[in-house]
Amino acid sequence: MKQIYKLTYLEKNYGTNILPLSIVENEDLPGTNPMEVLGFYKKETSLLRIKESLFKTVEHYNLFSSRLIMIDHNKFALQYCTNGFEYNALPFINTTFDNINIDDIKKMIVNVKTLPGEPLFAVTIIPIKDGVFGGISCSHAIADGFSLLLFLFSWGCIKDGNSFPFPSTQRLFKGNPISFDKIDKVFIPPLSELSNEIQNRVKYVNNIKLYSKKEYFSDEFLNEIKNKAKLENAKNIISDNQIIISFLLKKYHDHIMPDTDRIRLRNPINIRDVHPDIDSSYIGNAYFDSITEFTKDEINKMSIYEIAYRLKESIINTRNENFIKEISYLSKYGIEFKTDIFKTYPTYNIDTDIVSSNLTHVGDLESLGLGSDIGSILYMSSPAQTGFSMLKEKGGRIFAQITSRYPFM
Repeated sequence: MKQIYKLTYLEKNYGTNILPLSIVENEDLPGTNPMEVLGFYKKETSLLRIKESLFKTVEHYNLFSSRLIMIDHNKFALQYCTNGFEYNALPFINTTFDNINIDDIKKMIVNVKTLPGEPLFAVTIIPIKDGVFGGISCSHAIADGFSLLLFLFSWGCIKDGNSFPFPSTQRLFKGNPISFDKIDKVFIPPLSELSNEIQNRVKYVNNIKLYSKKEYFSDEFLNEIKNKAKLENAKNIISDNQIIISFLLKKYHDHIMPDTDRIRLRNPINIRDVHPDIDSSYIGNAYFDSITEFTKDEINKMSIYEIAYRLKESIINTRNENFIKEISYLSKYGIEFKTDIFKTYPTYNIDTDIVSSNLTHVGDLESLGLGSDIGSILYMSSPAQTGFSMLKEKGGRIFAQITSRYPFM
């Protein structure tokens, strides 16, 4: 009877206030770390205005007000709720930005969990003398980095009374939100009733200690590598990000992956840019990983530009419209992937995978409609246990944030 009730409830609400996750999301996301962003806003405004504009933004981008529910064995969906996100306003700190420890502020951000019944999006506001810190914790179950970028940009527009881009209708709830206490408990089992794989993932995430390190890259260094690559072969045209990833891989692979003889680099491909049926303002997860594998012996022997060029070719092969159309399609509930892709593209392996992401657009204040007189993005985490994230600091300096399960030597 319980199964019949479940099916009837789901059939009635699919596409209204329930959206199922894709096969990839079901495989990868439950129990994982959220994205974490810390920004500083120094334009004079009231905390009430910040809160009101945030709530309005959540209303328009309604996936950010949802919770995870379990609809079958190892199958999950998002359910649209009136209280699917958390707003946390912490007490005023009597100091200025120049005198504050950013690491202390990062610890104050309220984190979310990608588990049934838990909020998937949380904002933490921390006012100080000369501005306001805003911390965001966002589960990948509802959004990728591009979605979050659209959300932040729209939040700023709404707060200032400017026009803002509406999200694509391709993956939004069509019905009204419900109160969380109206969601039947059959859809929100405790952690103990979830699969062993998810339970182990949660234990691993909670117990792991991550180490981080920054590397800075000058224009002179990047241009030198590009020139060496062209002298070797005219077709060796490589980007700054490919050079930076290759440099980090060559320098740190023995430290961040000491127990493996091969390493897979996963670089996210934005499907919005490739698939003709996907809107550019699609909200949700719209990426697929390009996988490039190296043995440790290859990394040691190859030059930086040789590694970069292999990386480039791998990404080009994945950013192929025909390939993307073969593995994914747009269903009435959002992007869906074909089930046989796991035969060729296995899900994350924490022992061999390094996740690489280009976050320079988040560090570029102009891309958010901000200037240095208004605010800055101070930090953006990677949900991976080992990864590289490229950002830009004020003044345009490029740096890479490296995270690892192992301490750096």
